[in-house]
Amino acid sequence: MVRYTNKLKLMLWVSVVYVLSFICYVPTLLEQNGIIIPNGLLYLKYLYVCIPTMATFFLLICEQNIKVYFTRMFSGKITIKYLLIGVVCMVAGIFDSYCYSFIVKTDVFKNTYLTVISLLTSCIYLLITAFVEEMAWRGFLLERLPFKKIKSVLFVGAVWAVWHIPMWIIRNSLGMEQIVCLCIWTLLVSVVLGITYYQCRNILLIAIMHATFNICYLAPIQYNIVVLAIIIFVGTLLYKKSDKNFQA
Repeated sequence: MVRYTNKLKLMLWVSVVYVLSFICYVPTLLEQNGIIIPNGLLYLKYLYVCIPTMATFFLLICEQNIKVYFTRMFSGKITIKYLLIGVVCMVAGIFDSYCYSFIVKTDVFKNTYLTVISLLTSCIYLLITAFVEEMAWRGFLLERLPFKKIKSVLFVGAVWAVWHIPMWIIRNSLGMEQIVCLCIWTLLVSVVLGITYYQCRNILLIAIMHATFNICYLAPIQYNIVVLAIIIFVGTLLYKKSDKNFQA
């Protein structure tokens, strides 16, 4: 009965997050279709990234379980082993971006981060938003799922990817091909973040890794997918040789 109740709560959580997140972009969508919208309502889109965490806090407060939630999220230590995973992802993203820059004869980093100040500002902003997201997706949803670990990681990745779609369509005006590629990319990122979280149990490290993906992978999404897929494949082979404890 408890397991059934938990599943209902998670279904309700996902539904509420989807609905409220979409509402955040409704004023922008209406404005794009020629409807005059008060400027104040257009700022709702900036709440988009906060909706999952707000829904999480509301549910945990109702359950009187918020202390356990925070304790669990920061229960592990950030060791050299886990920092190395983040460094590998960062170096691969920088290498990927510079390879693309060499191929098309441009500098994607200079084009994106015009000054050192803009780079630092982007890093701070992306780290904050990544931390806010991770408190909900890995810190809450991944912890609550009743599936085996790899299935939970894939499920969160799929739900997380779908959550991004209103932003990709309304704010970024992306086409179907780009959205499909971004869904694949988001799923792969979720695999890396989810498995690492299961190992380290520290949401701060996961937020840093999340921000690293947003900061360093500046090549077109197709390049990024290939690079990250290689990292996951090689990492899986190495992991199978060194540790048999992860339950697929």
